[in-house]
Amino acid sequence: MTPRSGRQEFAADRITEFLNILEHMAAGDMRRRLRISDKHDELDAIAHGVNVLVGELEWMTARAVQEHAERATMAERANVSQTTFFRNMSHEIRTPIAAMLGFADLLASDALDNEKRAELLRRLQANGQAVLSLLDDLLDLARLDAHRVVLTPEPVSVIELVHEVFASVAVDGHAKGLDMRVESAPGTFGVIQTDRYRLRQILVNLIANAVKFTGAGRIVVSLNAKRDRISEEWTIDVSDTGIGIPADRHPYLFEPFEQVSDSIVRVYGGSGLGLALSRRVADQLGGSLELLRSAPGEGTVFRLTLRPMPSAQMPAPAPLPAESQEGPSCIDGLRILVAEDHRDLHFAIRQLLEQSGALVESAYDGHEAVAKAMADPYDVVLMDLRMPRLDGLQATRSLRSQGCGVPIVALTADPATVRRAEAMDAGCDAVFSKPFELEDLMASVRQSPRWNGTTNNQTIGQQNN
Repeated sequence: MTPRSGRQEFAADRITEFLNILEHMAAGDMRRRLRISDKHDELDAIAHGVNVLVGELEWMTARAVQEHAERATMAERANVSQTTFFRNMSHEIRTPIAAMLGFADLLASDALDNEKRAELLRRLQANGQAVLSLLDDLLDLARLDAHRVVLTPEPVSVIELVHEVFASVAVDGHAKGLDMRVESAPGTFGVIQTDRYRLRQILVNLIANAVKFTGAGRIVVSLNAKRDRISEEWTIDVSDTGIGIPADRHPYLFEPFEQVSDSIVRVYGGSGLGLALSRRVADQLGGSLELLRSAPGEGTVFRLTLRPMPSAQMPAPAPLPAESQEGPSCIDGLRILVAEDHRDLHFAIRQLLEQSGALVESAYDGHEAVAKAMADPYDVVLMDLRMPRLDGLQATRSLRSQGCGVPIVALTADPATVRRAEAMDAGCDAVFSKPFELEDLMASVRQSPRWNGTTNNQTIGQQNN
């Protein structure tokens, strides 16, 4: 195994510090906070997210203690649940990070063949995605409780979305030999005004949970719709023949600090956030999520109820033009300016773009990005939102105020939904969380009114003449 470089040693030291502090948090010490360096890198973004989460949880705990001051038993139970929650969170975060460090060490070996190297890279990426997904869920939960989540209602075909989610999750169910099916009543082929991303989030949690906790038998997703002259209501039932939930756990099932039991966590893993998050999202959508019935050995049935949301202030995105169905190779020859201060991430993005045929120029802070975007013609600017000297939002406002018409895509280590409103207000055309899929990013760029379908070079060049 080859020695680590100075950069690797620095990252390993920070991750070790990260894990040590998480152990204190797992023990219930919420006074601890993760150190934020002046690097503004992805570890800083993760540390910031965890610190925000702990602050929210500290506030939630204080509120719970105040509300139940005369109920000592419940307060004690909340404290135990919180400690258990942090212990589980520490495990869920430590495990993939430890695996990532191990895979990184193995990748430094010259003895690996291409097949083993590709497998290690796949596992490294999967564990990184697991950490990001967990942090997104934690921050989502805190923001939902604080009513700081921005929803984007649009017409959604419920049956199409259910089938889409079902197909993605059913692979694991079929691998276990489960009977998986969707049943829809007449009248369920219309659309409902709701937030597609958030509805999908609930469906993934419910159906994935059903597959996870069902060893044999069936999983059925049933759709129904009721309409009259003044109201409309959709119900989606997710039923399984899995392990079931004891009756004494039913009242606590949707609490964020609760698990059915420690033994369930040890066997099946997971953070226990899915149902708490799903119910809060359902409430925000104007609907509800409830447990219809469940008993050990008899399976479980959850019901999601949906009602139309008021229309969004902004119009729904236009359908993708025909050319957007092309893959990432269609960026061949495009001039792209990448504004990103983190050197390693910048390198990774640049390599991804250049391998797909793009001509890439680099900027490492907002001032440099503005200067280069105004001096030379580009087809797209990828703009990190957190940069030194001048951040991405300020740089975007500066470019728009000077008449720059290039499509600008905001890149953020936060969930994209959190930064979308402020980025779009600043003049960005799309917002993506890091890491991103190049094909999805370019599809969004092509929906921008600033994209002319071929190249923006000539237009931008005329602005600079």
